[in-house]
Amino acid sequence: MTAMSTDGTATPQDQDRRRAGYRWALIGAAIGILGALLEAAVGGFWATDSGAGAYQTADYWFTASALPAAVGPLLVMIGVRRQQLGADGRLGLVGVLVAGVCLTVLVVVIVLSLVAGHDVQGGPSYVLGTLGAVVGMALFAAGSWRVGLVPRWILAVWPIVWAIGSFFAVSASPLLLVALYIGLLLILHRALTRSQLGGAEPDRV
Repeated sequence: MTAMSTDGTATPQDQDRRRAGYRWALIGAAIGILGALLEAAVGGFWATDSGAGAYQTADYWFTASALPAAVGPLLVMIGVRRQQLGADGRLGLVGVLVAGVCLTVLVVVIVLSLVAGHDVQGGPSYVLGTLGAVVGMALFAAGSWRVGLVPRWILAVWPIVWAIGSFFAVSASPLLLVALYIGLLLILHRALTRSQLGGAEPDRV
């Protein structure tokens, strides 16, 4: 964490990190929302091959929607970590690193699938990458538990909602992920505005 001023208020460097963090989270959430909406649209209105053979047009779009689903949450976690000034500690950092590695593996598998024109599992990479990303998000949530920037109920459901809204999506479940991202952005924006107006640090709830 960066140093606070002697009276407990945030330094200009703190505010810069918070603003930068919010921008990272905003970009990540926008990417994640785009992927979730695309996945919901294709899955709901366009028949896919379900991995049984060579890709048709819908399969390409459905698989492509997984790219923002993998990239978005990593940017959001980086943004939240910066906005809460690294107060999530080593646990939060480990969570970001674990999720980052696993999400990178998923991106590689997705790109290979798009190039090959059929599902490329890479052995257990797809499943392990998804589960590892969930573990990373859970670790990050645990590190952020006492910080107070993000409400605990959002931290508790974040990994699960991401999983069922992206790589384990069923029917309209990606819309739950959209709602999570929007709610998180509203909370982060409110916290940023409060800090810029000289409000107190977030309560540890």
